[in-house]
Amino acid sequence: MLTRVFPDPILSIAGFDPSAGAGVLADIKAFEHCKVYGQAVCTAFTKQNENFFEKPNWLPWEQIKSQLQILSEVRSFSYAKIGLVETETLEKIFKWLRKKYPDIFIIWDPILKASSGFEFYKQNAVTWQKLLGYANLVTPNLPEAEFLGITKGSAKTAVLVKGGHSLDSKKSEDLLFLPNSPTPVKFTSKRIGEERHGSGCTLSALILANFAKHKDLEKAISESKKSMQRFFENGSGKLGVLW
Repeated sequence: MLTRVFPDPILSIAGFDPSAGAGVLADIKAFEHCKVYGQAVCTAFTKQNENFFEKPNWLPWEQIKSQLQILSEVRSFSYAKIGLVETETLEKIFKWLRKKYPDIFIIWDPILKASSGFEFYKQNAVTWQKLLGYANLVTPNLPEAEFLGITKGSAKTAVLVKGGHSLDSKKSEDLLFLPNSPTPVKFTSKRIGEERHGSGCTLSALILANFAKHKDLEKAISESKKSMQRFFENGSGKLGVLW
């Protein structure tokens, strides 16, 4: 019997959302959509649905590290995405990944607030700004970029400022700033009125999967934006789908 061999998987490090609209479940679905095999490390068990977020139950660093270690015993990772993580644990995850896999490509999707409005963090932006250099690409929405002071990019890493929160009602424009480049690459798409839970998680996961396939960041973002059009156009309630 022939077995099709697939390349090393890509990794999602994020929270568990029971609605599967965000977090590791959404990431794995996005990876599969791109025909890339994904594995996941859970950072929190959340109490939520697509309409309401009650609270996160954060996992301690030792439990997260044990998940990373046992996966690394049989697989190596060249690509990883980090989503919802408790602030005190975030730097530890970055350092672990960079020590274990020095050349790993990391996308960090900084999540300040759930789509339902729940705020995860109350700290000063400096706490997160010092972590920018660990990531290859950071994917904040506009309020998150403003909080981090990177609406016009960063010298430490590439930044994709997602335009879903802009005031333009006819189009959504995402801006990719490469390190030390003042002129962004623009990705424009038709704005669709539907609100979708976990859209930021899904987009960053798609970008990671497409980058793992194409090794070209601009192409990865462009392909991912096309998939997000379907995500916004199809679904039930606040849950979008990629088919």
